[in-house]
Amino acid sequence: MKFAIESISKNSGRLGQLRIKDGGPEFKTPLLLQTTKSGSIPWLSADVFETHVSRKPQVLQFTLSTMEQMTEALTHWHSGGGRGLSDYVGLPGHLNILLLRDPCETTPSGGNDRDILPLFTRRGKESLSSERYMEIVASFKPDMYEGLCDADTNLESAKKRVQKSVDRTEKFMHYIYEHRGKVNSTLLAPIVGGYNTFARTQSIKHAREQPAGSYGGYIFEGFHTNGLSATTLDTSELLPIVEHCVKQLEEDKPRILPGAYTPLTILELIQQGIDVFDTSYAYCASLNFKALTFSFVQDAVEHVPLLDITDKAIKEDFTPPLSNCNCLTCQKHTRAYLHHLYKTNELLGPILLMVHNLYHYMAFFEKIRESVAKDTLPQLTELVRNQNGKTQVDYSIAANTKVISKATMEKGFAAAAV
Repeated sequence: MKFAIESISKNSGRLGQLRIKDGGPEFKTPLLLQTTKSGSIPWLSADVFETHVSRKPQVLQFTLSTMEQMTEALTHWHSGGGRGLSDYVGLPGHLNILLLRDPCETTPSGGNDRDILPLFTRRGKESLSSERYMEIVASFKPDMYEGLCDADTNLESAKKRVQKSVDRTEKFMHYIYEHRGKVNSTLLAPIVGGYNTFARTQSIKHAREQPAGSYGGYIFEGFHTNGLSATTLDTSELLPIVEHCVKQLEEDKPRILPGAYTPLTILELIQQGIDVFDTSYAYCASLNFKALTFSFVQDAVEHVPLLDITDKAIKEDFTPPLSNCNCLTCQKHTRAYLHHLYKTNELLGPILLMVHNLYHYMAFFEKIRESVAKDTLPQLTELVRNQNGKTQVDYSIAANTKVISKATMEKGFAAAAV
């Protein structure tokens, strides 16, 4: 993996070029990873995604917690001449990264035995050792993979739990570093330690003590327990820790921060020097019947950060979910129709929401890269912070009591896999 910095600004963060594989496509950073569930982009088939969301190659974010059951099948796939992990899930042409936990769902706490990491999968809790993890990575053959780490911390974690997360991660990673050569994939060094600067420094020091070429980048874990918890983080607590960590890292390695961070938090993290995020925020919004409607360009249209599709007030609103949006949903359908799909529990509802939310979020990142290049990210941050002159608008996603049913979700994932 190769990462080159195009520009660095104190006010706007870093603009870079990331090439994951020799001869493969080059990605501009700040970059969005495409969140998946069980190997599929939620509710969208490959054709729908590539026709109506993005025609360009993407980096797919696979999670072991949703794909662990595929290990044996992938072993046979590769031994039989299968081309790669993205090809296996029906998304050829896209690169991929393998993470441990699903950033879209809350990860249960506890179960941290001395030499074992708990992995909460569709089949229940699995016990994952360093040896077993490397066997699974060898079966998956991802383009990039996260090092095994204890990320069971958040702002409320006790100092003892935080220190244990660092010590256990070091123990896991000692084996990973020793045996990484058996896997032809780029390793990402995990940085853990909760909100403790000493613990984070210890985690960084352990990674930087490894021989040159041991890993290709950094991935920050342990700030939240995934799911909607990431949308409510206190940035006054988060940003100083991120700043403390970034100062101790090399410039020539990408920094990845998975989780459903709000658009405003992402802008502030980019200013701190973080390079790679994911689309789990767009998924969480869709799951809870929210359309992303925040503005990132100056216009005369009134905006709110999120449109609640369940709101009875829009049942006779025949305007697009977001004016001036060129996605399929906004060009062909109305707010009233989305509300009708919600009321009737139709599968088309989450499909249209996901098309719009991904399209809008990816356009937002295009604007971010443009702003970083022009060193105008602070102006974009203020625009996103103050929608319609309202200061500090709320981007958190409230959990809907009637989230999309399990049956509807399974139908969507099955359709996406076809």
